Amino acid sequence: MDKGLKILLNSYWCSRGWKNGRISEDDFMIAKEEGYMFDYPVVITHDEHLKNLREVLEQITLEEVANAFLYSLSTRKLEYRSAVGSYWYAISIPDHTCNSNICDLCNWSAWKKEPRQYDLDYGVNVLNFERYKWGGVRHTHADYALFDLQEFLKLPEVKPSEEDIIILREILECVEELEPKNKAGKLQKLITKKKILKSNAQEVDNLLDILGICGVLSSKKYPCYAEQFVDVYHRNPPELTNDRDYPLNSWRACDGINKERYKIVFGEAY
Repeated sequence: MDKGLKILLNSYWCSRGWKNGRISEDDFMIAKEEGYMFDYPVVITHDEHLKNLREVLEQITLEEVANAFLYSLSTRKLEYRSAVGSYWYAISIPDHTCNSNICDLCNWSAWKKEPRQYDLDYGVNVLNFERYKWGGVRHTHADYALFDLQEFLKLPEVKPSEEDIIILREILECVEELEPKNKAGKLQKLITKKKILKSNAQEVDNLLDILGICGVLSSKKYPCYAEQFVDVYHRNPPELTNDRDYPLNSWRACDGINKERYKIVFGEAY
């Protein structure tokens, strides 16, 4: 593992959980030079953000992000896993405008012109931490999606193996073992118990969220963003204890696998 990556991961996480991200200037410079940590972002408008997002999407193909996701399954290189969720969210965002610092449609929020210490401690660095630690967490936030896809462009192109495709199919086959009313939590526990891939519960949770955002784990009543874009106010789950992302937070085992979306996302029939 690169020294810069170790610094990034150790800045926000330890055996007891979250840390505040504060490190020495020397460590920050090492991580920055290696491309793992960054200065506080330049403040841009909502419309500038969407313009940048459209431009980066033009540089990425559907096949590239699908291959990267699959490649991550056997290698556990989680930075490759994240982009497919950000891609399908970002490409689904309709044209719109926003006249405030927060957009309730695309879930964008502006960086502060005068950041507090908390903002400086986190910035985009915590987003990169989440990419490498869990395969991304905030795919349905427009600011994360842009950062994630910009960083994806820096990664070497990869190709999945046959093992990767088998792993994904085994993950999805677990749906058939659930009771009809079972939710994503039960699916995660089953996948984790079976040890289908090298992972922990948090990684599997986020993997399933990504499959929901792509539409593979979605339903007719709660389709993915590419089929019906949903604003922030309509993404809440039916129950308060459900902390999964939309549309997975409303998915049930009886909804099964969306085979049409699987073919669109991964380029082959399920």
